[in-house]
Amino acid sequence: MGGTVEVEGLTKSFGSQNIWRDVTLTLPPGEITALLGPSGTGKSVFLKSLMGLLEPEAGSCLVNNVDMVRANEAQRLELRKSFGVLFQDGALFGSMNVYDNVAFPLREHTKFNEDKIRSIVMEKLDMVGLVGQEHKLPGMISGGMKKRAGLARSLVTDPEIILIDEPDSGLDPVRTSNLAQLLIDINTATDATMLIVTHNIELARTLPDNLGMLYRGELVMFGPREEFLLTDHPVVSQFMSGDPEGPIGMSEETDHRRGEPLDSDLPPYPGGGTAVMSRHAGARSIEVLPRQLLPKSGAIRPSAERHRERVASGAAPLYVADDEERDRVPTIPRKGVVTRALTSTGDLFALGLDTIRSTFKRPFAARDVLEQFWFVVSVSWIPAMLVAIPFGAVIALQLGTLTVQVGAQSFTGAASVLAVVQQAAPIVTTLVIAGAGGAAICADLGSRTIRDEIDAMKVMGVSPIQKLVVPRVLACIMAAVLLNGLVSVVGVLGGYFFNVVVQGGTPGAYLASFTALAQISDLWVGEIKAVIFGFIAGVVAAYRGLNTAPGPKGVGDSVNQSVVVTFMLLFFVNTIITMLYLQLFPGKGA
Repeated sequence: MGGTVEVEGLTKSFGSQNIWRDVTLTLPPGEITALLGPSGTGKSVFLKSLMGLLEPEAGSCLVNNVDMVRANEAQRLELRKSFGVLFQDGALFGSMNVYDNVAFPLREHTKFNEDKIRSIVMEKLDMVGLVGQEHKLPGMISGGMKKRAGLARSLVTDPEIILIDEPDSGLDPVRTSNLAQLLIDINTATDATMLIVTHNIELARTLPDNLGMLYRGELVMFGPREEFLLTDHPVVSQFMSGDPEGPIGMSEETDHRRGEPLDSDLPPYPGGGTAVMSRHAGARSIEVLPRQLLPKSGAIRPSAERHRERVASGAAPLYVADDEERDRVPTIPRKGVVTRALTSTGDLFALGLDTIRSTFKRPFAARDVLEQFWFVVSVSWIPAMLVAIPFGAVIALQLGTLTVQVGAQSFTGAASVLAVVQQAAPIVTTLVIAGAGGAAICADLGSRTIRDEIDAMKVMGVSPIQKLVVPRVLACIMAAVLLNGLVSVVGVLGGYFFNVVVQGGTPGAYLASFTALAQISDLWVGEIKAVIFGFIAGVVAAYRGLNTAPGPKGVGDSVNQSVVVTFMLLFFVNTIITMLYLQLFPGKGA
């Protein structure tokens, strides 16, 4: 039998906008449940809350007796291994072909050899009709094919709980019918608990054992299809018949509320709006219960037998929201600017700590680290070198002029070198990494976030921090150390050239002061700064990418914010380090 899902009093809001409140339901183990509702009622948000991807403000969600609302992320990752999830747009990893996408959960969580993995993957691809397409990248296939590939990936680990968001989107009617039949056959073979979010009325009538409907921030009805489909509830009736007349309007904002009669000749109904019934079926959406789909093999579906027994025994009553529940509007505390800023700062700090901890976990993605390191260096080294030359020149010219004025020309070389090695090189290096490599990292993770790839990774029980963030942060640190050394050399040479050639300084005096006062420890100070600054650049870029707002504009804004925040933190931390260094070594500069 499939896993258990028990939701009690769940409430979710975004800012001051309440999405739904006090939702209570239990998914019967092994049965198929469909969740309906007009667009914008938070059905996908409900699915993500069940998986622990979003944190509700109140209530509980027990999955196999573990509360996903209060569990820590490690517990959630472990529990999600029992999930199979099909996201609305498939959420395929854009850098992997169809075969590798489907094989990903098996490679992460099993010790199967590649022959075994290939056997399972091809079986699932054949099941969804994608054999022959396995070599293609997600960008090379249609939306419907992405959806089917996502379904194949959700099934490879034989999950106990299967969550499906809009299975018919992007599919033609014939493939939608085939998909519905496939889901029935999967439920027959696995006895998995299934929850399907859909707008497809035919799918809702013929596929599930149970139905629920979200409307205006509440669960208006939930129960067996035998009662749900025959209800005279005006909202459910209108939705199931597709009638344009009724309490459901074009949008949530135009839906009729309690006390706002649509027509004076129509009596008000207890739940709000007016008692407008379907024109096609009198006071009901339908009068005859549609025939439910049967397994293609002709086998008896175990969950269907249990469902019939529950209904016959009266153990599956139809839930209908009452007037008191409809009138209850939750008080949502609004967060001020300072509170939001402190929350973001805490989340950034927490990501940094999680990154450090995940660095020492196995398996260590050495190949990913090297790939990211090469990428960051390749986009950063030329700008770093070009910026290092004028930086070194400006420092040499300024210090050369100053030392001449105070009669301390003999210290020009040492002062210039120390300024470049301890201050200019780490700052220049990190600014370039943040502006080039960090921006690219933020854009990459931000794009993955808005395509649901990050959420897909989480529901497969894989930590995005260990899989994606750690390699990128380590790459930024390694690139910072390497480029800091190169920038130091270029900056020192540039300073030497401009001091000697432009200002007429003495080569011997410049080198003598450098060798007399500068020490190898000065280089270590610069490299330590480079490590810290590289870590900051990587973590900030990853944080903004993982928390990007929807859409391309959200990604662009996150990239800009990551660069600005990195610059601000860089100068702040550099000031702190310099102050500490001067306290510990008062005779030196940092």
